[in-house]
Amino acid sequence: ITFVQNIWSLLKDRDTRGVVYVVILVLISGMFFYHSVEGWGWLDSLYFSVITLTTVGYGDFSPHTDAGKVFTIIY
Repeated sequence: ITFVQNIWSLLKDRDTRGVVYVVILVLISGMFFYHSVEGWGWLDSLYFSVITLTTVGYGDFSPHTDAGKVFTIIY
């Protein structure tokens, strides 16, 4: 089974559909926030959102504005 088939099967399952949508919404909202407030590119903003939510935290990016720091604490 491919990655796309796995995602499609998750979206078909009523129990996991909401979780998938919430994760996508949270990632997109973080991406938009970091792009607009920190001035990062779209891919860098998405990358930071993913590594922050998965608690990997490589340390190669960090917010520099006060708003970005407060958002990241809540995020």
